[in-house]
Amino acid sequence: MGQPISEAKKAIFLQRAEARLNFARNLPEGDAKREAKIREAEKALQTALASKTGTVRSGSGRKAGKVRKKRAR
Repeated sequence: MGQPISEAKKAIFLQRAEARLNFARNLPEGDAKREAKIREAEKALQTALASKTGTVRSGSGRKAGKVRKKRAR
């Protein structure tokens, strides 16, 4: 689907998803949004686990150090 991410970024996503899940599980039983937050946190954890890793491409698409020339009018 999307571009591969680095191992470091995947680790950060996993930490955040686990923190969200722990927070949702520690909400009181009477909280109306507890179950929805748990489902969202579990989905975020699955997404983080499914993220593909690989070599990360630069965002600009150009080679480093190469300057774009101005067009003559």
